[in-house]
Amino acid sequence: MLGSGSLNRQDLRHNRRTNGWGTVQCLFFVFLSLSLTLSGCYWLKYNKLMRTHVELLLAMADKVSGLLEDQRPITPTMMNEFTYPLERAEDFVRIVKRYYAGRKSLHVFEGMLAVYTPLVQEADRLRLLQGDLGGFQKRVRMLREHAERVEAALVEEES
Repeated sequence: MLGSGSLNRQDLRHNRRTNGWGTVQCLFFVFLSLSLTLSGCYWLKYNKLMRTHVELLLAMADKVSGLLEDQRPITPTMMNEFTYPLERAEDFVRIVKRYYAGRKSLHVFEGMLAVYTPLVQEADRLRLLQGDLGGFQKRVRMLREHAERVEAALVEEES
């Protein structure tokens, strides 16, 4: 007679195989759910996040513009305040591009980032060398035009 311990060992081996497969299935389900949820969040919040990035970039352009026009000193730490929103916006583009590559608003927003980058570089140059603000102000106007185009594209995509 093998005893009751033998039967339990066989049952345990069988349960381990079943539980191992169940764990894999459970992890796959969690991963799939999480992926769908995260992509769903961007689907639901894309327009709001895009508008937030646009508003923040415009606010930063206004702030640095005001500092330069008033000839107030801009420190390197303050320059980080102007580059950080650009980095976050570039991350946003990188993430949503997988899902929304064909959106006009995303394409126009990338153009806006291409205008904001030299704007910050020009501000950094002007903080070190006092100079004519004409080129900087032209970049600010171009940034505003791109912002208007992003908004128009978002409105068009919402309809």
